Amino acid sequence: WHALRMGGRTDIPDLMLALAKEYGLALRVRGRPWIEKVQSQGLPTNDYDFLDSYLLGTVDKAARYAQLLRELPAGLSEWAVHPGLDSSELRAIEPDGYHSRQLDFDFVMSAEAAEIIRQEGITLLSYEPLQALWQGR
Repeated sequence: WHALRMGGRTDIPDLMLALAKEYGLALRVRGRPWIEKVQSQGLPTNDYDFLDSYLLGTVDKAARYAQLLRELPAGLSEWAVHPGLDSSELRAIEPDGYHSRQLDFDFVMSAEAAEIIRQEGITLLSYEPLQALWQGR
């Protein structure tokens, strides 16, 4: 379910969890109650609500990213970053968000981001290692 917007429905997360367990799919979760529910079943998931780059302003976005990386708490965190290259195609499909996507791209591809990640000892990973743990349950 993209962006995990459920409109307050509680049946959707329960259905998603049941399907994820049945098919061994690592589940993306949002919100403390849902995180705790999934983790209480011995299943790995992020330890904190995920960061959505659309919710960050565009002013000083790179500086904000740098600060967030330096303050990243121990544990598993998820950042939903939306990188994109400013182009006529991107402007056509996302006239209000293309600038934010370019800023995301610029930061995640920057030497500064790589250096902060190295300095802070942050490990980047995909859902693949989590998937393996879900499939082993």
